[in-house]
Amino acid sequence: MFSINAAIAAALLLSAAQEVPTDAIITPVGATSDDAVAPIVLRRDTPVHFMVVSEVTTKTHLAGHRFKLRVDKPVTIDGLIVIPVGATAWGEVLDAKKSGNVGKGGSLEARLLYIESGTIRVPVSGTNTAKGASAGGETALGVLALGPLGLFAKGNNAKIKAGELMTGFVEQDIELPRPTLAAQ
Repeated sequence: MFSINAAIAAALLLSAAQEVPTDAIITPVGATSDDAVAPIVLRRDTPVHFMVVSEVTTKTHLAGHRFKLRVDKPVTIDGLIVIPVGATAWGEVLDAKKSGNVGKGGSLEARLLYIESGTIRVPVSGTNTAKGASAGGETALGVLALGPLGLFAKGNNAKIKAGELMTGFVEQDIELPRPTLAAQ
């Protein structure tokens, strides 16, 4: 008796599931069922805020070194988070000059490359420069105190500190999978 009732119940559930109209799928207010699966376009020049994950310095990094950043503020479009806080992004050192003798400070130039959003890379643009403090006054005192040996006094290395904030911009329109609604 039990197996007959279970079979009847299963058949009723299956037929009820097949009768659900496609317009009964829940979608956000004002959206169509096609909007739920359609990609969303992230427009060129959309600002993105980043935080440097670990220090980049002329003491240890050369041109071509890639460094990690994280998205610091969510990027939203029409109430949808398209790039969440914490998404990984990458930058690259373009030029790195170490500090030199006679108190010359180092200099560093870096650029943003892209954000990793799932399997998609979102190209971003933006640059950051840093200069190490020169030690001109200290060098002059070194020359007075030590003679010509004071000329070997070095300036400071340039660095982009961990936790430093940078802003970049999306380089081109790009389609992203439609995300879930952002928390209000």
